[in-house]
Amino acid sequence: MTLTVAILTVSDTAFTSSTDVDKSGPALRSLLSSVANSPFNIVSSAIVPDEPTEITRVVSKWCEAGINLVLTTGGTGFGVRDRTPEALAPLITKPAPGLVHLMLSSSLRITPLAALSRPVAGVAVSPSSTTGRGTMIISLPGSPKGATENLQCLLEILPHAIDLATGGSGRSVHEQLEEGRRGRSGSVKEGAEVKSPEVVPTAVVKSHEHHHHSHSHSHAGHSHSHGHAAPTPRTVLSLDPSSAATRQRHSPYPLVPVRDALSLIFKHTYVTPVQSINLSEDLVGHVLAEDVAAAHAIPKLPTTNVDGYAVRSTDPIGTYKVVLSYPTSPLPAGSIYRINTGAPLPPGADAVVMVEDTEVVSRLGTEGEEDTVKILAQVDKGENVRAAGSDVKEGEKVLEEGDVISGVGGELGTLAFVGRRSAAVHRRPVVAVLSTGSELVSILDTRRRPPSSSPSSSSPPQSESFSSIPDSNRPALLSILKHLHFDTLDLGIVGDSMDETKAALKKGKEEADIIITTGGTSMGVGDLLKPCIEREMGGTVHFGRVAMKPGKPTTFATLPAHPMAPAQEAKLVFALPGNPASALVTFFVFVLPALRKMEGRLEAAWELPRVMVQRYTDEDG
Repeated sequence: MTLTVAILTVSDTAFTSSTDVDKSGPALRSLLSSVANSPFNIVSSAIVPDEPTEITRVVSKWCEAGINLVLTTGGTGFGVRDRTPEALAPLITKPAPGLVHLMLSSSLRITPLAALSRPVAGVAVSPSSTTGRGTMIISLPGSPKGATENLQCLLEILPHAIDLATGGSGRSVHEQLEEGRRGRSGSVKEGAEVKSPEVVPTAVVKSHEHHHHSHSHSHAGHSHSHGHAAPTPRTVLSLDPSSAATRQRHSPYPLVPVRDALSLIFKHTYVTPVQSINLSEDLVGHVLAEDVAAAHAIPKLPTTNVDGYAVRSTDPIGTYKVVLSYPTSPLPAGSIYRINTGAPLPPGADAVVMVEDTEVVSRLGTEGEEDTVKILAQVDKGENVRAAGSDVKEGEKVLEEGDVISGVGGELGTLAFVGRRSAAVHRRPVVAVLSTGSELVSILDTRRRPPSSSPSSSSPPQSESFSSIPDSNRPALLSILKHLHFDTLDLGIVGDSMDETKAALKKGKEEADIIITTGGTSMGVGDLLKPCIEREMGGTVHFGRVAMKPGKPTTFATLPAHPMAPAQEAKLVFALPGNPASALVTFFVFVLPALRKMEGRLEAAWELPRVMVQRYTDEDG
C-alpha cells in the first residue's frame, strides 16, 4: 500500500505571481519520488497566501479527505507574515516534538540560522473519525534547500510514524529499521517492501482493539491508559439507575481530549435559520446572514464639510449676491450660495469658502437676511468639499456575513447610513438552563433557609436540612446568557428523580435549541442525566468525560427530533459539573463556542482567544 501525500506551498509571492515561482513544492515532490521503492503517492498540491484562515482551510480539507501526510513549506520564520505554525497548531491533536527536534538538530548542523525556524509537527485527528486515525502534518521551511534538508532527515522514520498515526501497528517498518535496511540517508533500501495501513471506510468500522504501543500515566493519584486510537463509542454506556448496588464503580466513558471534545461539539451543532428583522434594537445580538453593501454612493453628490458659501473656485475675492434657496440650475455670475455642513453643492459650484473668511456687506431690510457678502479668501477647486462616494462607494461592502450587531459598535447606524430598513440575520438560539440535585434550594425560596455562615446570625444553621445548598449555577448561567443576548428558558431545579429529570429535558427539547444542566454527571446514585438521556429519551452521549481540570465529568449529548418532525435538528445537551467554578469554566470552553457557531458566527470566532502562559514559582524569582 502507498502513503498519500499533499503538499501546500505558503507564499504571498507564489500565490499572486502569474509565473511559476514556486520552487519548494516541486523540490519536495522530486525528493519523495526519488526515494527507492517510494511508498509516497502525491495526490494533491496547492499554493495559498500567508493567511492563517486559508492555510487552515486547505489543510483541514485534506485531513477530512483522509490524506496520510500533509507537508507545508513556507511561513515558519519570524517575519511579519510568517504565520504557518499558528495556523497549523490548532489542528494538531497529538504534537510530535521529537520530529521537530530532529528537524532542528539536523538543520543546526548545517547552519546556525536554523535556530530562527519554527517548525511544527503532529497528528490531526479528523472530527469525523471514529477510530482515532489521523493525518500527519509537518511544516517545512520556505526555501527549496531548507525544505528538502528537513524532509530528508525525516524520510527514514516517516512511514513508521504515519503507520501509527493511521491506526496501524508499524511492525513491518519497525522490523526494517532494526535490520538497518537503508540505501542512503533518509531512504528505504531498494527492493524493500514498505507496508502501510489500509484505509477502512468509517461507515464499516465497528470496533478496533489496540494491543500495541499502549502506555499508562499516573497523575495526582489517578491513572489512565492510552492506545494509539480513541475507543469507538458503544451504544449505551450509562449506569442502570434501577439498582444502586449493581451500578458500575468505574466510568465507562473514555477520557476525551479537549480538542476532540470541541470537534465533536462542532460536528453536531447546527446553524439556526435566517430571518429578516426591521432596523431597530431588536437586531442587537443577532449575527448577519448576508453581506451588506451600499446601494448607492455616499454622499451621492459633492457635499460641504463646513458652514459657508458655495462658490466657483475661479471666482476672485470680492462682493457677491447671496442665493438662499437651493438652485436647480448653475449659479448666475456674481452670486454665491449659502450652505451648511453636509449639504450638497449646487450646480456649477466646486468649492466652499468658510463663513469665517467672509463678511456681510448688506442685508434685506434692517434685520433681514444677508443680501451681499464679501469673500475675503481665494479657494482652490474642491476645497472644503467631500467628493461623491468619498464615504462609501456604490456596491462597497460595509458589513459582512458573520458580523455581530452589537448595541455599542455602530452596526445599527451603519445599516441606516446605507439605507437599509431591515437585515437578514440568524435566529438567536434559545438556551434552557436546569440545575439538578435534591440538595439544592433556590435562594429566593423563603420556605427553606439555606445554612447561615454568619456567626452573629440569630438563626442557627440548618445543617440538618438536606435541601440546604443554594443553587448558584442556574442564576449565574442565566445572567451570562442574557448579557450575551441569547434567549433563555429557566427550567428550575430538578430533584434526583428520573421522572422529574425526563420531564425537564423533554420541555427543554421542545422549546429550546440547547439545554444546559449542572450537576448529576458523575457516578452517584442520584446522577441521572446520562441514563435519562440514553435510556429514557433515546439520546446519544457523544462524550462523558473530558481530560481537563476543572470539568472532567463534562458531558455532551444530543436528543433526537420528534418522530413526527424528522426534519427538525437534534437538540444539544451540555451536562456540566455541579461545582460552580467547573460549571463556569466548561460553559466558556464548550457551550459558548457551540452557541457562537449556532448563531451564525464565522469559524474563526467560535472559540474564545487562546494565549500561551508560563507558570512561575517563587524559586524562579
